[in-house]
Amino acid sequence: MYHARKPELEAPRRVIVIGSPGAEKGSLARAIAERLKIPCLELERLYWRPGWQKPTAEEWRAQVTELADREQWVMEGTFPSTLDIRVARADWLVFVDAPMPVCFIRKLKEMVRARRDRKAEAAPGCPPRIDTRLLRFIWTFPTSIGPRINTIIARERRNRTIFILRSKREQEDFLAKVPMLGDLGRDAAGPQPGA
Repeated sequence: MYHARKPELEAPRRVIVIGSPGAEKGSLARAIAERLKIPCLELERLYWRPGWQKPTAEEWRAQVTELADREQWVMEGTFPSTLDIRVARADWLVFVDAPMPVCFIRKLKEMVRARRDRKAEAAPGCPPRIDTRLLRFIWTFPTSIGPRINTIIARERRNRTIFILRSKREQEDFLAKVPMLGDLGRDAAGPQPGA
């Protein structure tokens, strides 16, 4: 596990979890949010409109800006076009750097399972499908998006606490160190809404 700033884990107010589709970012983000007792925002579910319709670039940036302005969140999803907005507000950046073949196979299996289930929607009104564009995105992720993420990490390593997790074991070790705010008390998270 690469940790780019300080060794102790202070409770953050905003966390972004990024990486390739199929890296299992969602389950990690939900676990972080549960431990920190803050909302988890899964961007894929917020991005797609019914019938797999995309928002315009302007609509999406406005929506992400509104989400990023909230006081506390764990935001899961890479979405390169809005990374700048989210990174600027995040206390922690967690990059799940899983190997491309693993991500590709996981996502393909997930798509096949979801088509059999028929109830699993990627977002409201978006029925399961085999998304060849998404599979192509995963295939090229290490060369197309990976360098952009590495540039952000190099630029932000003095401003944010950054974690790069390359294996399931590193994810488990990291999660075990994330503060349990229920154990630390309300003051550990700073002022609470309505307090």
